[in-house]
Amino acid sequence: VRTPRGRVDIVLRTKTTLYVMELKLDKSAGEAMEQIDLKNYPERFALCGLPVVKVAVSFDSERCTIGDWEIINA
Repeated sequence: VRTPRGRVDIVLRTKTTLYVMELKLDKSAGEAMEQIDLKNYPERFALCGLPVVKVAVSFDSERCTIGDWEIINA
């Protein structure tokens, strides 16, 4: 999903919540969350009428697993 400040990796909408997700490979979830905050991705969805949850996920290519994640209510 494009926003005025970049592109969100994943937007997932349920009946009760909208999730804005940023994914990183071999970088920290903190870096992904920083991108969500710096580019203010939740702003694009402010008028949708649902609470927005920011989700940052880091994947570890060496171990082929999720490295870490952060979840914050916007």
